[in-house]
Amino acid sequence: MIRVIGPAELVALSEGASPGSVGRQPGGVSIDVVDVREANEWATGRVSGARHVPLAQFRGDPAAALPGGADTPVVFVCAKGARSAQAAHVAVEAGFREVYSLDGGLSAWLSAGQPVETDNAPKPAAPAAGTAPAPAPAAPEPTLDTIVGSNLKAHRTRIGLTLDDLAARAGVSRSLLGQIELGRSMPSIGVVWRIAQTLGVHFSTLLNTASGPGMRVLKRATARRLQSADGRFSSRALFPLEDPQKVEFYELWLAPHAREDADPHRPGTRENLIVTSGRLELHIGPQRVVLEPGDALTFTADVPHSYVNLSNAECWLYLVMSYADPA
Repeated sequence: MIRVIGPAELVALSEGASPGSVGRQPGGVSIDVVDVREANEWATGRVSGARHVPLAQFRGDPAAALPGGADTPVVFVCAKGARSAQAAHVAVEAGFREVYSLDGGLSAWLSAGQPVETDNAPKPAAPAAGTAPAPAPAAPEPTLDTIVGSNLKAHRTRIGLTLDDLAARAGVSRSLLGQIELGRSMPSIGVVWRIAQTLGVHFSTLLNTASGPGMRVLKRATARRLQSADGRFSSRALFPLEDPQKVEFYELWLAPHAREDADPHRPGTRENLIVTSGRLELHIGPQRVVLEPGDALTFTADVPHSYVNLSNAECWLYLVMSYADPA
């Protein structure tokens, strides 16, 4: 069972907590507070005593991420509550019995006047005379918000659009586009689709990073996922995001009773999908199709279409997107 709690309830649950990641409920029951945001978000501040387990890592192995066991109460925290809700559903599916999600995330926590911890590590001492300096740490892998922002700016300037021009054509506010370009905001999957359509590029073009040739292993634990605005739909690319491709492969997830509405793709675009768990209702223009696990469907996706999870369980599906050759 998942309980959505506010900052005051989290404080009450953690009352009497000692320093570290685990607090104590009255009666001595441990509470595990787990922050599922990305590393750059975690570094800016977090709930006192929380542990850091990014959502993608948690999805990969929930049991390893929660060593306290299935009977330990766990509270998930993110920025605004969407990712913590996803983590809570994964925990329940993995057999954890007392699961909480912080409503409103760290934003609500700060609005309630609660304190946060931040990174404040001391600077390393200068090396002693005659010793070689320590090797510089490897550059961190860019986060998805940084990648999308950089690609957006590059393609916008390439075709000579101002932020105002793009905002008017894509139906996205100028302020949001500015925040995306600066890497300060991760757009929802719907916003990325609209921007890509307006710029005349494939969806994956805004997500790609330069990479060398050869075999690539795409680890689930480090996968980058795009989410819907409410956090109840996500998409993971199952191909290297390098150059625009005519065929793309995605893993899609819908929370119980979630719905995701998709704008028409470019003319001639086709989708071929298969449901692996849950029950999916697909609306394609005026048509409606219900798919059970193992059912597959192919359709022309240049009309409005919607994915609807009809069940009380999560719905997982795999989708191949094929683009027509430009005229």
